[in-house]
Amino acid sequence: MGLLKHFRSKSHLRDPGPKSPDRAIPYMPARYGRDFTTRLPDTILESIFTYVCPHTSDETYEPSERSQIGDGCMLCDLRDLAHSAQVSRKWYRVAQKLLYTSVRIDAVHYCALEEELAERRRKAAKHFRSKSSVEAGEVPNIRLSLLARTVRESATLASQVLFLKVPYMTRETSKGDLARAVSALPNLRYVDLPEGFFAGDPSCYPLRQELQSRCSDIRKMSYRAGSEEALELLAQRYWQNLEMLEISSLAIEPVTLRIVLGCLPTLHDLTLSDLDWIDDTIFHSSPGQLPDFPPLQTLKLENTPRITAEGIRTYLEAPHCRENLSALTLSSTGVLVQDIHTFLWSASSLAELSISATAHKSLGLATADLQPLTSISLHTLHYEITSSEDVHGLQKPAESYYAYLAASLHSNSLPGLTTLYVRDPAFPELLLLPPMPPLPSSHTGSSLNSKSAANSSSRGPLAPPTSQHLGPPQQSSFSQTLEVFSKGLDETEWLFTSVTPAPPSSNRRGSVITGGRPLSAYSASRGLGPQWAQGGFGGEARKSVIVGNGFGGFLAVPSEEVTRPLSREGRWGSGESAWSGLKLPPVIGGAEAKGHARKGSKHDLWR
Repeated sequence: MGLLKHFRSKSHLRDPGPKSPDRAIPYMPARYGRDFTTRLPDTILESIFTYVCPHTSDETYEPSERSQIGDGCMLCDLRDLAHSAQVSRKWYRVAQKLLYTSVRIDAVHYCALEEELAERRRKAAKHFRSKSSVEAGEVPNIRLSLLARTVRESATLASQVLFLKVPYMTRETSKGDLARAVSALPNLRYVDLPEGFFAGDPSCYPLRQELQSRCSDIRKMSYRAGSEEALELLAQRYWQNLEMLEISSLAIEPVTLRIVLGCLPTLHDLTLSDLDWIDDTIFHSSPGQLPDFPPLQTLKLENTPRITAEGIRTYLEAPHCRENLSALTLSSTGVLVQDIHTFLWSASSLAELSISATAHKSLGLATADLQPLTSISLHTLHYEITSSEDVHGLQKPAESYYAYLAASLHSNSLPGLTTLYVRDPAFPELLLLPPMPPLPSSHTGSSLNSKSAANSSSRGPLAPPTSQHLGPPQQSSFSQTLEVFSKGLDETEWLFTSVTPAPPSSNRRGSVITGGRPLSAYSASRGLGPQWAQGGFGGEARKSVIVGNGFGGFLAVPSEEVTRPLSREGRWGSGESAWSGLKLPPVIGGAEAKGHARKGSKHDLWR
């Protein structure tokens, strides 16, 4: 009887009460009538579902750590898409394609739900009837094993998987489950692999065998120190659809590398790094003996000190290589900055160029004899030159290299350039300095032009135009809008500066170098402090107007205090009404007493 009284006690029959408002399900009124979503084509439904779960549209060949799309919780988005697949058969067909085309396994929820799930697991581990508790680190491993079971049981779902993104710790600890999963994916293009796979680790041999025998459509692969034998297997026609190849720190013969590259007909992105033995002969043609170096769209050379500008120029002599190359990266190579102009004009399709080097000595007086960097196709330039730590002096060697770049920009040799990255915080101010005036004598300029014409005729039709020298640059300044991102050695974020040309002024003086008045927007909130964070781009930059200072240069004044003048002299018509809002500069002590006031001078900064 006591036992029955326990079950009938009021504490067990008490109403549990309403649920908490944060977990309560909102009331959704039922709607009757025709379902207009049935008229939507599959392409529209697929586009709608990509907004529900954005990461299903990830088709990049990057690991899961660097391929996140959106700021939401990817596991919650995946759950919402799975619930959408249960609405109707039409939705199921479209949603299933998205669920299994680009598969991504995440370790945790990136939302408040992860705390609730962690609390549940903690309580379940304390229960005396709990035989086994699941740790948070084992959750992605369990998801990978469930995915392997699903694709092995359903060939239809397995044929839809093209991309598989796995967390770092999961692919390092669950190599067996990863091998079982890829063995059932015949159309797989990219999969996150453990680090030992690229270095020839014996523990990854089963995974490599499954990938080579079952997944013939792999598009990206990397080979590092220890995987020389695996690289030679590409000559046996494995993975013929490779598009991206990374080779680093390998000890192989150049002949082997040329044979392997010749066996990849769809290769368009190649990275060669930490190869001390490779030199310019890798680009030489050997008819009848070795296949030529393949035409590429992206070529990255990192830590290859024996490759010089002569090798790049040899590679660009072939028309099919010159027309395909659109991105070139040179980092710590034997290509000198002062030699880039020898092949830059030949790269007729080059849109992105990245140069990273350490300057040990300045260009010196040779800057005046150098031809400017000339290209009509270049849009983005990474010009990251830093001074060596062994150089001690008031002037750093890198300053001469940035002066060379500024002179090239002032001469309008890069008309299509829109984005520039530099490692000198003072470079935007260097652009505002006036170019050097031309030589006064006309016979000197004619002799230079005749000499340059002779040099260009001797180099051939692919040589850049040599009428522009850094000694006597042109009088124009900029002809395109330029976005400059600068960063110092001790800075972590790029500072943005926008330089926009203005229409030429109608009122000019022949004795003063004229040019456009660019507008600059500095990220002053980062460089000068939060008190400058007003106006500009996103409320973080300070706008200023660049006007002529009377000496051929430019002077930056705040755009909020004074409007932009129509003429270089800072006048709207007559008088100085446009400058009435500016405060006069401080008077130097004793200047007026000694009779040095220059109010009527045309070279006054504040007129």
